[in-house]
Amino acid sequence: MDSELFLREMQLSDLEAAMRLKTVEGWNQTEADWQLILAENPSLCLVVEGEDAVVGTVCAYSYQNRLAWIGMMLVDRSYRRRGISKRLMREVIQRIGDKQTIKLDATPAGQKVYEQLGFVKEYSLFRWIRPKEASSIKESVTVEVQVVTPDDFPDILSYDYKVFGVDRAKLLEQLFERLPNGAFLVKEREEIVGYVFCRLGSKLLQLGPMIASNDFVAQALITRILKTFEGHDFVLDLGVHHYKLYSWLVNRGFVKQRELIRMYIPPNKVKEELANYYLITGPELG
Repeated sequence: MDSELFLREMQLSDLEAAMRLKTVEGWNQTEADWQLILAENPSLCLVVEGEDAVVGTVCAYSYQNRLAWIGMMLVDRSYRRRGISKRLMREVIQRIGDKQTIKLDATPAGQKVYEQLGFVKEYSLFRWIRPKEASSIKESVTVEVQVVTPDDFPDILSYDYKVFGVDRAKLLEQLFERLPNGAFLVKEREEIVGYVFCRLGSKLLQLGPMIASNDFVAQALITRILKTFEGHDFVLDLGVHHYKLYSWLVNRGFVKQRELIRMYIPPNKVKEELANYYLITGPELG
């Protein structure tokens, strides 16, 4: 990296510049998303500054100091091919240390770069977009979907820990606070067998995370979100292990957009129960 470029920790005052970088790339994050990550792990949110402007960013969100999720890797287009992304990645990996499993969701273009840093592929996901112009959802579902209440959180967190592998209590609680009418669950015999949260992005409503016992529960939860927020553009990221849902999504107006590759630095000590892990929170949070 050039000597005139300076790497430092991100500050709240950098968020305007960070939003500018992500807007140029067409990403969906809001300033509230940046704030959520920065507040949790300020020492793992880094920027590169050049000519009195932020020209690169990276952040990591740590779950229980067991799993660190790297995201928000952005470099100003006029500063690319100058080693900024590798410098940011090496620094954040060093700060995370070797006691945590390190993961990220890469684009196909970024996969080779991350492989050079020691990452290996875990599995693929696909991003699906549903434009607001898609036909309204008329169907009814046989599965009863309920609105999440604060009293449900102990059971939700227990179920989430079992499937995701680490405690995400703080993240899920913040998602609920931001959009309480976008959180739903399904119960069978008083046991939670599925839940979904969502958040409003700068362009699209992001579905996820979503955990479910089977495809029927997953379909019921997605349908409830589509009906509740009719008139929005939607985005979701679905693992390829749930390929049986592809035709169902297409029939409801979703279009497959692009691939994401989930990667980790070995050893992988935190593994999701993929049969139940349907929608990720987003590439920046896992």
